[in-house]
Amino acid sequence: MDRTAVRKKKGSLDSVGRRKKRLEQLLNLALAYKDWTRKELARTLGRDPTKLVPGTGIPKLDVVVELAAVLEWPVGDVVKYLWVDASGREPGDEATTAARRAATCHRDALRWRQSGRYLEVVDAATLGLSQPGVTGARRRPLQAILADAYYSLWSLVEARAIARDLVSAYEVRPLRTDRDRVTKAFAHFISGQTHRRLMSVEPQRCETLAAAARHELQTALALYQSMTERENDPRLEGLAATCAGAIVETDVALKRRCARDALDQLSAALERVRETAGLAPERLESFGWWCIFGCNIALRHLDDERRLQQHMAVFTNKADEIANQLDNWSMRERVFAMQYTRWERAAGSTCFEIPHVIDADDVRIITGTMGRFPSFRAIGWRILETAQIVTG
Repeated sequence: MDRTAVRKKKGSLDSVGRRKKRLEQLLNLALAYKDWTRKELARTLGRDPTKLVPGTGIPKLDVVVELAAVLEWPVGDVVKYLWVDASGREPGDEATTAARRAATCHRDALRWRQSGRYLEVVDAATLGLSQPGVTGARRRPLQAILADAYYSLWSLVEARAIARDLVSAYEVRPLRTDRDRVTKAFAHFISGQTHRRLMSVEPQRCETLAAAARHELQTALALYQSMTERENDPRLEGLAATCAGAIVETDVALKRRCARDALDQLSAALERVRETAGLAPERLESFGWWCIFGCNIALRHLDDERRLQQHMAVFTNKADEIANQLDNWSMRERVFAMQYTRWERAAGSTCFEIPHVIDADDVRIITGTMGRFPSFRAIGWRILETAQIVTG
């Protein structure tokens, strides 16, 4: 056996030992919390008292669930505590100061965001913000990414509160660095987008929310345009374009323009991106969000069901293409929700049974979307229960 294999085996054994140690710690914690004997705990967990810690260090799922119930912890928190990664590192091993821990949390949050794991983004950013004595320069980007994660998860009250707090902080202090300028613009962006999404959640306050969204988005747009005049940054250009598309949605809600003209503008923009290969990812993403804004306008303002179906078919097909090209899970969540809404409306407006067809790839992506977005799970299950799944 070569040295590499020996090191891998040793690392694996270390991980098993750490998992067993952590499981034992949780078992002891449960004993203390309930004031039970080991036999009483074993009976609740459905296991022999001498076999509560398996040789692998990884308990069966039913044991994890029951242990979480005994501790009154979320199941996910028990799993996270038990798991030790293949390198043998435990959380905190690589960080010895609050500043380093916060920096590590920020990197972790960005990494989780890249794969659409927004629940993990919330955990990482929250942990970073809980570090004592971390400077504002380190805290503000963490707040921004936390607000974005809550927005993506449709936790809109939390997203709005954090974004507004960040905006207020920049109103009383000068902008010293480019990072500050980018973070301030993003805070206005998230605040505006959150108000815009709330239009669907609180339709009775649609005009008030639309006015607030438009103000924040216009501010973000001006900041992004100012920065892109000084430097050629595709990401900033993409965010500016997304602001412009979102403003179209708010303008229709505020009756500043009619729905038909707005939909024609969004459709014309898509005509210019038939070939997406040469576009920067950030700019391409903005066109995907324009599709979602178009769907919102159609659903909220079109009475002609045929025209609504036509617009939504074009917009959802294009957004689906862009989401898959970019591997963008947040956009996928919106696409599947819009596609299901379109099918539901079509089925309800005719006397015919309209097939709802998905393929194996759709099932895979819907499953991944359900795991990433708790608010989508009910829709995801309805899609899987009502759709015809084609194979081969």
